[in-house]
Amino acid sequence: MLQQNKIHRVFLKNKIDIKNDITVNKDILNHIKNVLRIKNNQEIKIFNGDGREYLADIRYIDKSLIISPQTEYRKIPKNPHEILLAQCISSSKSMDLAIQKSTELGINKIIPLVSSRSHPGEHDKKIKHWEKIIIHATEQSNGLYLPLLSKIMSFKEFIDNQEKRENYKICFNTVGRRIQNSDINHKSHVMLIGPEGGFDENELELMKNYNWNIISLGDRIFRTETASVVAQTILRGF
Repeated sequence: MLQQNKIHRVFLKNKIDIKNDITVNKDILNHIKNVLRIKNNQEIKIFNGDGREYLADIRYIDKSLIISPQTEYRKIPKNPHEILLAQCISSSKSMDLAIQKSTELGINKIIPLVSSRSHPGEHDKKIKHWEKIIIHATEQSNGLYLPLLSKIMSFKEFIDNQEKRENYKICFNTVGRRIQNSDINHKSHVMLIGPEGGFDENELELMKNYNWNIISLGDRIFRTETASVVAQTILRGF
């Protein structure tokens, strides 16, 4: 059986309207031409995170690339079950994987946290890198919505900030009670995942004082990036 040619997906920050041409910047031009190797007049799929996807034609004119949206290909409503991931900053590889896989699973928002055992470094310089991971993961996973990447927050700032928010708060920890159906059946969750080494006693005490649900993922001890995936899989009911 002949395999159909793959139509590449490309995320654009532009407003997309049928029949209104889009001139892209140099980064998108380089990605389409030199990474994806898409040829002149070839068809692609484009989306901008608003839940719609379009079929479009491309044309190379001199050193520019013109994208011409042709038809709306797909439209998907946003999942009403919102999950916010507060991911304590870990090593570069682990953090990248946590953000990538969480995006593939349809996370709504990611907040990088600096906890007592977070991996040291100049974390603010990582924001653009993490944004690229989110875009590529959304393109790859056939998603139409990009998770919002929040500013980096301290652990205490985040816990204080969540006090009056109406969502079900879960900290997934190596030590805690087993998850129950009553923990899952909520419209909105915020889930907190620790770094390598977990949380210290002061952080656990702070969460208890703010009535967080401290829940274990079972007898196995997961890497921080694996814990993010397992926790989301449970809450989404995959």
